[in-house]
Amino acid sequence: MLIRPASPATEDGLMSMVSPRPAAFARVAIVLFAGPLSGCKRHSPAPAPVPSVVAPAVPSADDASASDPAVPAQCRALAGFGLTLDAAPTPAAKAAPEGTEDEDDDALLPFGVDIGEAVPTSRGFALAGIRGAGQAFVARLSDHGGQRIDLGELHGDAETPALAPLGDDVLIALRGTDAAGFTVKLGRIAGADGNAVEWGFELSKLGKSVTGVQLAASGARAVLVYQSEEKQGASQLMLGTFATSALKEPFQVKPLDAKDAEMPRLTTRPGGYWLSWVRTLPEPKKAGKKPDATEAAQDPEERELLDVGLRVVEVAKLDEQAKPVGAPLRIGEPRRQVLLYDAAPLASGGLLIAARSDSATPGAEGGALVLSEVGADGSVREERLEDDEIGAGAPALLVDGDPKLPGPWLAMSSPSDATRLGLARGGQTVLQADALLGHGEVLAVSAGHFLVQRARGRSVTLEALDCSWPSEPAAEKK
Repeated sequence: MLIRPASPATEDGLMSMVSPRPAAFARVAIVLFAGPLSGCKRHSPAPAPVPSVVAPAVPSADDASASDPAVPAQCRALAGFGLTLDAAPTPAAKAAPEGTEDEDDDALLPFGVDIGEAVPTSRGFALAGIRGAGQAFVARLSDHGGQRIDLGELHGDAETPALAPLGDDVLIALRGTDAAGFTVKLGRIAGADGNAVEWGFELSKLGKSVTGVQLAASGARAVLVYQSEEKQGASQLMLGTFATSALKEPFQVKPLDAKDAEMPRLTTRPGGYWLSWVRTLPEPKKAGKKPDATEAAQDPEERELLDVGLRVVEVAKLDEQAKPVGAPLRIGEPRRQVLLYDAAPLASGGLLIAARSDSATPGAEGGALVLSEVGADGSVREERLEDDEIGAGAPALLVDGDPKLPGPWLAMSSPSDATRLGLARGGQTVLQADALLGHGEVLAVSAGHFLVQRARGRSVTLEALDCSWPSEPAAEKK
């Protein structure tokens, strides 16, 4: 087995189960293609205070029937946890000429709710997102209900904020824009029941490209990482560290010594941090050849899609000052296209990488799921999960904020789009569906409870489930 979690403690209010992803991560699956995906522009009105809507989410009949009916119900909804997030209103559209009211109706509809990172906290969960055309927010959920804390309006192609739990507090890194380009502003929501943001230092003049903002905090220090673009057009990672007790103090970010790196993931470890990314490897130039008639007839975009360079996941070990400890480790063999991956720290001090790749069909989600354990000593052990019921989509690794509870958990969709969940144990991982979980997306786990989101039109409902699964994989059939 790749991972052998300890038995969880059984307490009132916690589920009796064998297992759960570390605090420093939200469940954000990463999709990697040959080039960046372009997003639509967001244009939004001035922010207006909107009261939080607290309501426990109840799965619909469609959700309940999505799972395998042969699997007995193993989850129950927790009372108290619940929040409905509605799309922010848009400005009233100008009156259309008579007879054209039904034309381009979609252009007048508001954006929905985009949920980003979710993390476990001391009292439940915190998650970040964007409502409507660019209204950033942080939501907090506990057994007393939920609340939404608005962060203000974002312009252009908005990106959901990054979060990091720190005791009872939640740290925020909010990407924005000004006349000089992109900015990243730090903030803190203090206290287990805090409902206001204390803003800190703002990095400015960051250039024309800032994506994939990541934030992790450990004690007195925290680390900020994001992806930017060099003058020559290549992607690079920028990294900076700051004191968690002095968010207003200026600090600098510097480029990481990793060329053509993108899609960073950052998490804590004892004595420092783990940082992973995807790197495009340089390849020797091939001798030019005269294209035949078939190649000449190909669509230029199709030729670019098929001409994918070698890509690989790399992992760097960082100390408390976010300085690299040794050379980055390469995880797995280079592939023509790494599609999806997620990362989560282990109780042993190592890191778990879940990755899917498919060199046979560029551009298609699929391929085997490989779980790679990076040891604290730099060793790498890899196991392939053979599961015919894994559908399309990203692997999600979830770690509980309570270190006494086991994990990480692995969540994947099935071919029917029902969510399947289980302890990540390498090739012995057993993923199971549940009628109550249905198609819900599992975002985080805290104190043994799973935070689940469900789309309801242009709204999103959030709830917490208490689930239990067998502690050991089912015996193989003879």
